[in-house]
Amino acid sequence: MGIRDQIHKSLQNEGIPGKSSLPHSKAYHRYFEGYSEVTIPNLNGKGYRIHRIYTGNSYRQDLKTNRRILLRGLYVLLFILIVYLFGSSASEPLASNTTWYVVLTQVVCLPFLFWILIAFFTYLPSWRDQTIHEYRSSSLALQKAGLGSAISLGAAGMVMIVFTFLNPSVAPHLELQCAGKYLAAGLLALLMNRVEKNVPYLVIPSQN
Repeated sequence: MGIRDQIHKSLQNEGIPGKSSLPHSKAYHRYFEGYSEVTIPNLNGKGYRIHRIYTGNSYRQDLKTNRRILLRGLYVLLFILIVYLFGSSASEPLASNTTWYVVLTQVVCLPFLFWILIAFFTYLPSWRDQTIHEYRSSSLALQKAGLGSAISLGAAGMVMIVFTFLNPSVAPHLELQCAGKYLAAGLLALLMNRVEKNVPYLVIPSQN
């Protein structure tokens, strides 16, 4: 069984919330996936408190420290370039940037770019072992956000090309230049997705 099959199987196994004497929401169980809960009576004999122990698998990048640092630097650089290409195109005073169907594709890009930024808050500080929630919120989130950004940015570029052909009288060279920036940003986002998708991870059973 390959490492990716092991991770997929591990995620499936840990995706089932453990039994608990207290009812909780799905969001609660998702946040505390892999944790075992023990209810302990308070010292005064009134009520209980919950003690959580992480008993799920841990996920660790199978990379040396310098490779992990370079990888995070690469992602930050790619994200800065993506935001620059997107922002410099969307802010140009062009006719396409005031056309509803072009603006719509630009708006769709924003949530995916913001998702990458949110994933960074978990991904960039993590160095060693990650819980199931941390792995989902960092590596898996970055893969999904990168793919979504690539698709939406590519769509924005294609729509601008269509607009240019439908409106040949409006500065076609500038329109196509901006379309090229969107497509380039989409390729960079796809690169981020593919790199993270191929990062080797180790699945480490809990010692608890």
